[in-house]
Amino acid sequence: MAYRELSPAQQEKVLRLQQLEQTIQNIRIQLGEINRALSEIQMTKKELQKLEPEKEVWQTIGSVMFPKKAGEVLKELTERAELLELKQKSFSSQESQNVKRFEELQTRLTQELGDSPSLDSN
Repeated sequence: MAYRELSPAQQEKVLRLQQLEQTIQNIRIQLGEINRALSEIQMTKKELQKLEPEKEVWQTIGSVMFPKKAGEVLKELTERAELLELKQKSFSSQESQNVKRFEELQTRLTQELGDSPSLDSN
């Protein structure tokens, strides 16, 4: 039966790969949440744009609803969307950097394991 023992350096690389994979998954989850929020904001803005800016609408804050002018809510949503778009760009950049690091580390480890002799156990 052949098996390969990993050196401490290789074990550390495997651990780092696992950590990078988890980080990438977390970033993708956050990007999904941001995308859903942006989609909801866009739909809401589309409906609010159909109204006169002075028209009163209800806005939920926490568990309480407050009357507000449609124009004010539209402005708030636009500002929120801008912030979310900045977060989206930041997370996308982080995702790209982490994916690149993951692929580089994976390639190095694969090369190392391909160059390492396997140990035979009887």
